[in-house]
Amino acid sequence: MTGYAVTAQFYDPMTEASHAHVRAQITDALNGLDARSHPIVDIGAGTGLTTRAIAAVLPETEIVAVEPDPFMRPALMTRIWSDPDLRRRVSILPMPVLDAPLPPVIAGAVASASLVHFSPADRARLWTLLEERLLPAGRIVVEIQCPLSREIPETLLATERIGGVHYEGWASAVPVDEQRLHWHLTYVARCGDVEIDRRSTDHVCWVISSRDVLTEARASGLDGAVTGDLVVLGKAASTT
Repeated sequence: MTGYAVTAQFYDPMTEASHAHVRAQITDALNGLDARSHPIVDIGAGTGLTTRAIAAVLPETEIVAVEPDPFMRPALMTRIWSDPDLRRRVSILPMPVLDAPLPPVIAGAVASASLVHFSPADRARLWTLLEERLLPAGRIVVEIQCPLSREIPETLLATERIGGVHYEGWASAVPVDEQRLHWHLTYVARCGDVEIDRRSTDHVCWVISSRDVLTEARASGLDGAVTGDLVVLGKAASTT
């Protein structure tokens, strides 16, 4: 989960509003979860937008925010440090979740805008890792971002104004193969009619559909259902 050297500085203004509907779904999926005694793991916490949403819906819960990218973590640390409540409850782990010293028991996990960074083999390890730690009544909330490997023409993702500067985020994608997409992202900043900054970056992501998530998770003892942009998983009912 690396390669945010260009994206990191633009991430919040380009995604806070455009991704708000997904964070609202995550909040709904976590609502009512008893997570007072065991933590929630935020997988690929990024700059902490979803971490903050988890903390709001579960105000008594400790959160383990796992973020391996060194360019995203400064914003995550700043967001956590600047909020006394988050500072008390959120632990930041600076490595991939598969290498992280996770608690032995968790109330749940959230993978928002992060599953695309896991290969099929790593996803299999992830489902097993989470199932082994998940409470019987726990929940794993997974966002589905890229269900298909298909060409995507250049599209304006978001616009935002900060002071006198107008920002735009553009994206396009072409298939690498049936399982991967090559994304090209461009960020533009203008002050009036003058372009003051333009930066581009490329990365390859793994595609995964909600149906495939359910199939993979069931092989590791999890089960669940699709709801909106999410798959919500829990421990599969015992057949014995």
